[in-house]
Amino acid sequence: MFDKLKKGFFYTAIGIYANFIVQLLISTILSRLLTPESYGVVAIIQVFIIFFSMLVEAGMGPAIIQNKKLTDNDYRILFNYSAIFAVFLALFFGVFGLVLSGVYGNSVYQKLTWIQAISVFFNGLNVVPTAILNKEKKFREVNFSILISTLLGGIIGISAALSGAGVYSLIFSAIIISLVKLFLNLLFTKLKFSKKFDRKVLNYILDYSKNQFGFNFVNYFTRNADNILIGKFMGADSLANYNRAYQLLLLPNTLFLGIVNPVLQPVFSEYQDEVNYIRNVYYKIIHFLALLGIPLSIFLCINAKEIIFFMFGKQWDKAIAPFQVLALTVWIQMTYSTTGALVQSRNQPKILMKNGLITAFICVSAIVIGVIGGSILFVSISLSIGFLVNFLVTFYRVTKYSLEDNLGNLLKRFISPFYLGVIMLILLKLVKKIDISNVFISLVLNGVVFLVVLVLYIYFTKEKKIIIALFKK
Repeated sequence: MFDKLKKGFFYTAIGIYANFIVQLLISTILSRLLTPESYGVVAIIQVFIIFFSMLVEAGMGPAIIQNKKLTDNDYRILFNYSAIFAVFLALFFGVFGLVLSGVYGNSVYQKLTWIQAISVFFNGLNVVPTAILNKEKKFREVNFSILISTLLGGIIGISAALSGAGVYSLIFSAIIISLVKLFLNLLFTKLKFSKKFDRKVLNYILDYSKNQFGFNFVNYFTRNADNILIGKFMGADSLANYNRAYQLLLLPNTLFLGIVNPVLQPVFSEYQDEVNYIRNVYYKIIHFLALLGIPLSIFLCINAKEIIFFMFGKQWDKAIAPFQVLALTVWIQMTYSTTGALVQSRNQPKILMKNGLITAFICVSAIVIGVIGGSILFVSISLSIGFLVNFLVTFYRVTKYSLEDNLGNLLKRFISPFYLGVIMLILLKLVKKIDISNVFISLVLNGVVFLVVLVLYIYFTKEKKIIIALFKK
């Protein structure tokens, strides 16, 4: 298992980090070319694009990965069905612009949704080829597609923004990304349409797929209720600033979980009945993520102002306070987000669905309380508390039902990372007392301190042996 995990992590890391650099550059440029209001409009559309992409997938991707009996002909038939769903939902998304215009009081959505419907269609067609590549552990090809599509999409988006396309530049970028990714994945899989439709093939994946879809449906509204409600009751400007803060919160997930999660289910699924073995490997991964996540949470919180100004510019100053609060939950996001892949690999779709419902109740309740509070800072505080409660509840269920253990044994993996977090807090607070007006220099100094403390802690504690043992196997 370790060899397969390391190979998957290696190729996924190359793709994720290269893609991150490209995305960061694009986001930095576009943040200076576009207004917060323009970003707010696109943020609202993106919320529903994700929803429609989830609908068109209908849980099919993870179900294909988990089912070991599907043939090449079965894949082609499933590709047929995915195309039908993609066409239907793309058309529905175009019409959905009328609803968005009515809810948010802006007629621009009627035009934008029809244009963005193109990317909904391409994303729907991409479900089956992407699942096949992941199932066959062709992580190199998957990440090559992501990198090239993002690069080309970024070039188109920036060019459009420089030409004065405004909000449409982000839409054009999304279309190019989805189109190029589909083209490359079809090239890698050589997948074609079948001449027939066989309902039995759908039945092969139906039980797993429907629970996966249910989880995705619930998880979608859980993850996007804040954007929907803030956009409705606080306006596009508030949404844009909150969205900027939340996007930064998710960056560590992109950099670390973007590597781990795509690999976990395909590899763990081969050992789905060997719970002791999975538990042992999973706990080591959680410990490593906590070791990075807890001190990183401290670093991001303390340097929130410098990070916002450096990446997006001073016009995004209202995003600083929300990001400071949300940054303290980075370690929660990094560890909790692995639970879905774990439960999927254990072939427990019903448990996955129940976990999603519990998460929805906790987090959506926190968001509603925050919106009632009337500010994006209050939303951030309330949601952060919700994240912590959900972390404990979900991990209790995962350790009990998926790992056949107890929560206490898992929480022990957080003790050493917590000590490192305390040390990091003290030292970064001392460094912060040095008055440095230049944002970049301040970030570099704090970044160096962060890395030095992290490396020294690992080197002079038992963490060194634990990490060496993890990556040597």
